[in-house]
Amino acid sequence: MEKAPSYTSAADFVALFESLPGLYLLLSPDLRIQAATKSYLRAINADEHEIIGKYFMDAFSSTSFPANSSALGEIEIALVKSVTEKDTTTLEQLRLDVLAGQEAYWEATNTPMFDAEGKLTYILQEVRDITKKVFAEREFASTQDNLLIMSKVAGVVVWECDVPANKLVWSDSYKEIFGYTDSDLITTLDVWDEQVHPDDFPQLRNSLNNALLNGQKSWTGEYRYRRADGTYADVFDHGYIFYDPQQKPLRMLGSIVDITNQKKHAHEVKESNERFERVAMATNDVIWDWDLVNQTVWWNEGFKTLFGYDDAVLLQEPGPESWTNRIHPDDIGTVSDTIHHTIDHGSVWQAEYRFRCQNGAYKLVLDKGYVIRNEKGESVRMVGAMVDITEQRETALKLQASMARTQDVLESLPLMTWTATPEGNVDYYSSRWYDYTAASFDELKNWGWEHFIHPDDWEITKKVWLKSLKEASPFHLENRWLSKSGEYRWFLARALPIYDSAGNITMWVGSHTDIEEQKQMMLKLEDSNSKFMMLAESIPHIVWSGNPDGHVDYFNQQWYDYTKMTQEETLGFGWGPSLHPDDQQPTVNDWLHSMRTGEKYERELRLRDINTEDYRWFLARALPHRNAEGEIVKWFGTATYIHEQKLLREKVEESEKQFRFLAESIPQLVWTTRPDGYTDYFNKRWYEYTGMKLENSLGDAWNTVLHPDDQKRAIERFQYSLRTGEYYEIEYRIKNGYNDTYRWFLGQGMPMRDEQGNIIKWFGTCTDIEDHKRAEEELVEKNIELERINQDLDSFVYTASHDLKLPIINMSGIFDELMNDATFNDPDAPKLIEMFNKSLKQLHNTIYDLSEVVRIQRTKDHKLDDIDLNETIKDVLTSVQDQIDSMGAKVSVDFSAVDKVPFTRSSLKSILYNLVSNALKYRSPDRMPEISVTSALKADYIELKVQDNGLGIDMNKHESKLFQMFKRFHSHVKGSGLGLYIVNRLLSNHGGYINIESSVNEGTTFYLYFKLKK
Repeated sequence: MEKAPSYTSAADFVALFESLPGLYLLLSPDLRIQAATKSYLRAINADEHEIIGKYFMDAFSSTSFPANSSALGEIEIALVKSVTEKDTTTLEQLRLDVLAGQEAYWEATNTPMFDAEGKLTYILQEVRDITKKVFAEREFASTQDNLLIMSKVAGVVVWECDVPANKLVWSDSYKEIFGYTDSDLITTLDVWDEQVHPDDFPQLRNSLNNALLNGQKSWTGEYRYRRADGTYADVFDHGYIFYDPQQKPLRMLGSIVDITNQKKHAHEVKESNERFERVAMATNDVIWDWDLVNQTVWWNEGFKTLFGYDDAVLLQEPGPESWTNRIHPDDIGTVSDTIHHTIDHGSVWQAEYRFRCQNGAYKLVLDKGYVIRNEKGESVRMVGAMVDITEQRETALKLQASMARTQDVLESLPLMTWTATPEGNVDYYSSRWYDYTAASFDELKNWGWEHFIHPDDWEITKKVWLKSLKEASPFHLENRWLSKSGEYRWFLARALPIYDSAGNITMWVGSHTDIEEQKQMMLKLEDSNSKFMMLAESIPHIVWSGNPDGHVDYFNQQWYDYTKMTQEETLGFGWGPSLHPDDQQPTVNDWLHSMRTGEKYERELRLRDINTEDYRWFLARALPHRNAEGEIVKWFGTATYIHEQKLLREKVEESEKQFRFLAESIPQLVWTTRPDGYTDYFNKRWYEYTGMKLENSLGDAWNTVLHPDDQKRAIERFQYSLRTGEYYEIEYRIKNGYNDTYRWFLGQGMPMRDEQGNIIKWFGTCTDIEDHKRAEEELVEKNIELERINQDLDSFVYTASHDLKLPIINMSGIFDELMNDATFNDPDAPKLIEMFNKSLKQLHNTIYDLSEVVRIQRTKDHKLDDIDLNETIKDVLTSVQDQIDSMGAKVSVDFSAVDKVPFTRSSLKSILYNLVSNALKYRSPDRMPEISVTSALKADYIELKVQDNGLGIDMNKHESKLFQMFKRFHSHVKGSGLGLYIVNRLLSNHGGYINIESSVNEGTTFYLYFKLKK
């Protein structure tokens, strides 16, 4: 071993130490940092002044992240152990993050250093950054599990066979694809032999045996494999064979793909699931110091531990030959040129090359050195360190090979496969994608696939894909994809996340399986079944289907709801007992006849509810369904509930008999017509009167026996009723066929309707009204004469009242003048004068009332206006206000419901004045008068109610005389007896009317009804 070189000063040592390319830290026995290499400072992202002179834990407290506390504690414990036990301590893998958000791993060795007396002087801490190595190992380890997951994504069954132990293990997909249970996942090779189809087994066994005899590493086979239900699946089997050192088969690993549905387009499936070896544990760096002046080289212990050399080698080769003699011949030229160029012109040198170990093997090393120059700038020393990167390089190569094999697996599958980033961006498509879509990777990458999916499937696919990304759950969906021919085909899309050893998703692996043919068949079948089931279960009839041999294989729910029978009781010919005993044999005979002949089946029959034994009538119908060759493949039938119709038909038949009897018994002419107006029946009275025969009367021939002046009017009126369904009524003259005379008849017709309101028949009569017509004409003549008399009476009253007015006025004037100028000595004169004056006023009032009656008669045709009730009652109350005040009467008014009535202003005022003044006039002496006037809306009328608490009217005595002229019911006050007559005439002249409720000594209520405007 070369003696450690000496340094001229402490400063030279520190400078040299700081220039070392490795990550080194020099600590005092009390764990204070004395020096650190520049590489160390860069690695921990710190400056020299931040840590030099500080206690180790204090120096790192400001740069620590939450994840570092545990690692720093382990380092402190190891340092203390090296100080106390004066021995080297090693920490193989520590997580120590030096930058936020960046995961980093380190390997640390603490070596105690002693002076000549054996006293501990320093602790040398050597640190190696192994982050890349950890990540590579993690990725490599997860690759093995991921291959199994990817095989699951692709829908294959993975198997592993321990040959010496005769043990065969299946993956979980074995249950899903072949229908077996958990107990079948671990079995023996003998069971596998039994499941292979007997016709395929000999050739398959020979193929496998030849592969084993020839030492082949892989084997493939295509054969039929039995499912749990006894059926066979076409499979493609691909296995890898592993041998022991004696080339005896030790283990087999493979996968089976179910190619039953894809066999026409199947390609050889390759499945690679080889096991990779783990990277060996890393060793310490090899530090070297090359004296360029004396041409000697000093190596640390790493030279021996890493490469396996002993001290004797270094004693024999103290110079650079100890280094150059062990560089691979193919690398020595490049290494020598680059390092001498750095010595002459640079300061930092780095190279990768192969270095031979004691056993003759080569390690790939990363060598890095720094040139130290004197004050003249001459190169005097070079310090460096070797790092064994053999394992890292091999791991990287294995990872690349694994990824390549993964893509080979995906390419070999008879599916369209793909991979995506953890964020869902697709970064790889198998060649089958390009063959199918004719698109490039640039068009498909990331989310470019959205342009090739069916527009109707885009939203749901996006939603389910994003949900899977968010929840890290398997993706499974059927959707349509555009082919290069411009057509869309159905695919089953599946994807699973791939995890690393830390549980993080590293990628997604997916596949698309073409299911177009299966989908179309399924859609057609589902559509057909759905339509039939929807129709069968939705219509209000019993629906059934049967086989060509007559066995019924389906009844809809209506059957079970009605019969209360079960499916087991019903199917086949089990429906027979549900028939009425009288219908059973005829029904079966007709059904067997239809099956033999293929003729339509139709029959009315009775079915029972087995719980209630209640039979109901049904109309059963069935038709055969034939294939392309005309053979009957199915019968479809219905049973329609017709119980009410059946009973109704019987009732109609009975009713028809009764109608015929009635029609032939009554004296009227009776007829019936169809809904279109075609007359299909006359009773015998028609033929007896008209003399027409049956065949000459049907249809519209009846119109020919009507009077010529009535024919057009009669047919038009009848056509109107046929169109509208309105009651038919008309008077016309019908000719007697025996004496050619015409008599008046009243024609009447009424439509008969079904439950839906449709007219199904017209029934009518013609009633002889000749005598009634004669009497009616006489009545019309009498009414005309009476109207003329009334007009004469009105004229007389008008003339009398008009002619008497002026003499009465003159008499009143003369009497007043006489009273002013004349002197009467007769003691009875005042009494006589008073009597004369009273008679004169009474005569004047009578003439005024007669004039009012005439005026009312002449207001009948006056135009009606909307008269304000509030204004009118206000005028009326003003005119009687003195009476109200003197009597202490209380009057309440409420027109909130209706505040206007269609009438004439003067007439309305006259009505209200009459009723209010009568209420005051005929008040009760026992109580203060109370009058209420309110309005309300009653159908087509406005109701005005005037109520008082006066004397009342004896209705039993006076009800029939209430509205007679000059009729009075109380004699203690003066009156003309025309008030109620005038009120009644005013209302009736304009379509209104009046009702009265009254009780003696309680009061009277008048209900006035004003007809609304149309």
